[in-house]
Amino acid sequence: MNKVITIYDAKTHLSKYIGQAKAGRPVYIGSYGKQEVMLVSAKPEKTRIKLGTSAGKFKYDAKSLEGSDPDIQLLFYGNNTK
Repeated sequence: MNKVITIYDAKTHLSKYIGQAKAGRPVYIGSYGKQEVMLVSAKPEKTRIKLGTSAGKFKYDAKSLEGSDPDIQLLFYGNNTK
């Protein structure tokens, strides 16, 4: 069962709990350990990951990645390609 916070705690630390909800972690608010309401994000935040300094600057065609390149196979497997 998820942790239930009190209404007083929710009012005192509202910005903290809003941040949790926006991050996709629902916050349960209630009394006496019983869930009464749930705070969730209206629109889940999209997480963007930046990999390196040139991330997102190059476009590629997925079809160009299909198949195998003989030079790469030679680097990985040497002359033992089958």
